[in-house]
Order: sequence, then structure tokens, then C-alpha cells
Amino acid sequence: MGERLDLVTGACGFSGSHLVKHLLDNGQRVIATDRPDAFEDERNRSIFARIGLDLDHENLTVLPSDLTQPQTLARLFEHPVTHVFHAASLYDYSAGIDALSKVNVEGFANLLAALETTRLERFIHWSTCGVFGHPYRLSKKGKGNLPFTEDSPSPKTEPFGAEGPTGTYIVNDYSVTKWKQEQMAWRACREKGFPLTVIRPAPMYGPGSDYGHGGIVLAIHKGYLPVIPRDARNFITTSVNVLDVARFAHFISKRDDAVGEDFNVVDDSVISYSEFLKYIALLVGRRMREVPFVRLSKPFMACALAAAKVWRGLERRWGVPRVRVFEVGSAVYLGSSYWISNTKTKDWGFTYRYPDVREGLRDTVQWFRQIGWI
Repeated sequence: MGERLDLVTGACGFSGSHLVKHLLDNGQRVIATDRPDAFEDERNRSIFARIGLDLDHENLTVLPSDLTQPQTLARLFEHPVTHVFHAASLYDYSAGIDALSKVNVEGFANLLAALETTRLERFIHWSTCGVFGHPYRLSKKGKGNLPFTEDSPSPKTEPFGAEGPTGTYIVNDYSVTKWKQEQMAWRACREKGFPLTVIRPAPMYGPGSDYGHGGIVLAIHKGYLPVIPRDARNFITTSVNVLDVARFAHFISKRDDAVGEDFNVVDDSVISYSEFLKYIALLVGRRMREVPFVRLSKPFMACALAAAKVWRGLERRWGVPRVRVFEVGSAVYLGSSYWISNTKTKDWGFTYRYPDVREGLRDTVQWFRQIGWI
């Protein structure tokens, strides 16, 4: 085939924008696509400037599109695209299943249809470690926590149409739609020879994100999380720096033998929520203490879910400022314990820039300070 040309969907998003910058920094020609309003958004443009992404770069072509509008996708493939990095999705724990499905499932089907006459060398698909589900069976009778590996039940290993992985359950609607999306991708790979590689990042953090782990940093900084349940020390959290996700996606796109493979992209850290939150508090200069009589048990989670719903109602009706960590999906995720193995990525020769979440959080908080977020 001819010269390589990369297409990045969701190019204005947290992961997508870092990926576009990384590809450009490494001499790739890139088409960046996202919704038209995303490229014009002042906040996005400010973040682009802060992370060093130049939309006027000589190797960058900006072509707006919308996954939910199939007619806008055809123009993308009028260009000789060889590699697609599908980072676009609706990542919002407050969104309903219908809104999530419209983008993450129906929008993905539209993209696959637009690709039917395109001869790709590779399609790198962004999934999530959330598709492994909540390991509720692993916490009793001395079995302990076991790491999820690429051999664990997943959209790749389960029959098409399965609602979730054997032995666990998916904890939020976002992960449900990512499960369906990934199953569609694997069916195309098996039945049509679609040149698929799937990456499943752990919760991402890094410069430019005020959601997920970035939202936790900001919530602790603002004093919204002054205490934590004592048994948070028994729940594992996993992370990955967005720079490592971009680096791995580029790294694996150059491996022809990665077609048909899936990879968990996660750092080496296996730490408790308690350690994680206390370390963030230390970085932002806030006090945080454990509360011994509050536990991440079913009664606590029920209260957390109720509080999240009330907060969301106040936001919608009275304009109460949104605190994205106080969401139903976020509350459910907090009560889950995920240990994800990154052995496969390292066996394939990848070296993480931030193998320890503490080092990555330190640099992220420094970036937040530099731009005035904290």
C-alpha cells in the first residue's frame, strides 16, 4: 500500500487530542475528526495550546464529522486512509442508555458501514477495562482479588450477543455500550477480516482532563471529598496516564502481528482507593481522613447512589454547579475493585513512561497548577 495516513476520531477529546499530538510529533500524517463544534470550542482550543497541539500543523488535516450522521463520514474516506484510531465515544456517566447507545453503538455501526469499501491496514479500537465487569465473586472465602487478563471473559471471548462477561457483571451503562461496540468490532474481524486491534485503557488521567481521575483531583482540591470510608483500603483502583495510551496506540499500530489482538493498557500500580485518594490530597494540600464506621458496603452504596441522583436533579433544575465525580455511574464504579494486568503490553515490548500512578499524578497536578485549575 501507499504512504501511511492516520485518521483519529474523537480528536478533540481527552485521549484523542493527546494521540493526535503524539502522532504528529512522530512524523505521521493525520486526519483529525470530531464534531464541528468541538473544534471551535474555546475550552478545547485552550487545552490544545496547553498540551502543544497545533491544529495548523502542516501534517494535520481537520475534517469535522459526526458519528450519528452517516452522510458526514463518507468524506473522511475520500482520502487514502490506512490507519484508523477510533477514540471517539460518549464518555459521560450521567448520560442515559439511549444517548450512550446512539453514539457508542449506532455511531460505531455507521463508522463500520463507511469503512466497507476502504482497504485499511489497521483499525485501533478504544474499548475500556470496564467490559470485564465487577469481580464480585472474588472477594469472599479467601479467594482474594485476581487480575483481569486478556484471557478473562470479554467481548472477544464471549458469544456475539452476550450481555456481559461470564462470572461478573458490568456496572454502568457506559461500559454496557462499550461491550456492545467491541463485540461488533470482533464480529467484523472474524467474519470480514477487519484488521482490528483493541486496546482497553484503565481509567485515564493526565493534562487536560477534569473527568474521571482528573475530576477526583479537582473534587479533593475543592474540598468536596474530605473523608473516605476506612474500608476503601480494601478496594483496588487502577489507572493509566493518557500519554501512555497515546504512545501504546502508536506503538501497536506498527506491529502487523497485532491484528486480532487485544491489550489492557494500565500502569503497574496496584493500590487501594485509600492510598490513591490520600496521595492526591497530599499533592493538592488538603486533609483527608478515614471514617471507620462508614463502609463501601451495599447500604453505603445505596446512599451514595441516592445522593448522586439528588445532586443531578439539583443541577438540572436549579443550576447547581456540576461535580462530575458525584454521579451515579461514578458512585457505582467507586464500589468496584479492579485489578487489571498489563503483562501482555510489556511482553510485546512496550515500556510505560508512567508505570507508577504517583509519579503521573504528581506531574498532572503540576500541570493543573500551571494553567490555574488548582
